[in-house]
Amino acid sequence: MRFNLWKVLSMSCLAMCIILLVSRQPEEIECPDPSNPYIFQEKIIRQEARLFDVQEGALQALHIPYKYLLGSPPKSKRFLTIGISSVKRAKGDYLLTTLESIFSHCSHSELEELIVVVYLANFKHSVNTAIAEEIKKHYSLEVSAGRLLVISSYSNAYPPLEGLKRNYKDPPERVTFRSKQNVDYAFLVNVCANLSQYYLMLEDDVSCAKNFLTSIKTYVQEYGPPWTTITFSNLGYIGKLYHNEDLSRLARFLLLFYDEMPCDWLLDLFYKSKAQGDIIRYKPSLFQHMGVFSSFKSNQNKLKDKDFMEITEHYGDHPLASCLSNMKVYQGYGPDNVCFASPNFFWGAEITEKSQFTMIFQVSITIERINIITGTSDHPSDILKSGYVELGRDKVQQDQKVSCKSFTKIGNFHNGTFFLDNISKAAGEAIDCLRIQASEPQTEWLIIQKIGIWVRKEKTHHNNSSDIVSVAR
Repeated sequence: MRFNLWKVLSMSCLAMCIILLVSRQPEEIECPDPSNPYIFQEKIIRQEARLFDVQEGALQALHIPYKYLLGSPPKSKRFLTIGISSVKRAKGDYLLTTLESIFSHCSHSELEELIVVVYLANFKHSVNTAIAEEIKKHYSLEVSAGRLLVISSYSNAYPPLEGLKRNYKDPPERVTFRSKQNVDYAFLVNVCANLSQYYLMLEDDVSCAKNFLTSIKTYVQEYGPPWTTITFSNLGYIGKLYHNEDLSRLARFLLLFYDEMPCDWLLDLFYKSKAQGDIIRYKPSLFQHMGVFSSFKSNQNKLKDKDFMEITEHYGDHPLASCLSNMKVYQGYGPDNVCFASPNFFWGAEITEKSQFTMIFQVSITIERINIITGTSDHPSDILKSGYVELGRDKVQQDQKVSCKSFTKIGNFHNGTFFLDNISKAAGEAIDCLRIQASEPQTEWLIIQKIGIWVRKEKTHHNNSSDIVSVAR
């Protein structure tokens, strides 16, 4: 019986070899192994078939449970995803300021290529919900435009965080903190897979250089050799750029070694494991650490990136004007710091709903664009929380001070910033004053960092015509 079975198998193999000899070129011929248990399955005989695919499942996103608090994944890929993991700190809260810095330092076209994903890594659902509501209050437009996504996960989705081995003689609470942080970043990276071409890791206490997205895009397009990680900052996890196809690998890498070492060390090992010899660093740095209190026990962390250099561009046309305010001025930070080109700023205290800052122009002007920035990276909370901008006409003198007879509101501040374009159409005619008006009292002081005013110019044709064409500078 066994002899007959072996005979049948041998004859079958011989028949298959004959078929292969007839159908294939001589150099492609290889007789199958008779001991292969899958020899008679058609899918194994086919040249492209495999018993299993090494990449199947391994390079797909992990099945981690997520809760979408704000927004939903975009239907089409963007150029860049910015990932931010955030926990509520006992002291200091920088997340909203970080988001403001991201969105305000991008042009309209850059915003179309961007999506920001915030992973709220608090284990208490009520805390995550409250933070999401606060974000929605300030950034509902970004959420509806599909460029801001806020998510969380569940504590029982995490691996063990207590009783872990104490590498580097770290105290147990430090080991728990850094191990959870590794998992936080793994969960964040995992959910960002396939949202865009590239992924940028930031922290929740960062300020950005102007047009950072264009700088990143240009550098990536011009950089020739293969790369795994490019860093746009000198500090920690800030400004690390990855290819989209590496995100699932990175998520698994962080989870495999989550209890071994801090995240920044793991990120260095990741690019080295993919044969990138040294870190590729872009200078000057595009992101600056601005937080003071760490998320670990509220320890002070005043690290600054020495290679960060904010571009101080010529900000507006600086029409001749005088400035005044009814706010209490802190030390030498008076209104003239804003009226005239200066590296300093206006700093006022005791802000009420009647607090004002007014510019009175020497001659009437027609404004094309206004951009007003309050707060600084060192004092991110000293912004105008609630207020608006008015344009005034018909200068008059009241109580030995010059102001305007009538004012027209043109818009509100959002997250400490005011921006309005094509103002000449809204205003309708030349103006004499610009006024910043608070609408609610606030406990924080107020820094008016910059008032950028772009004046509409008039250009004469170079022919014999006397026609005047109005153009924006």
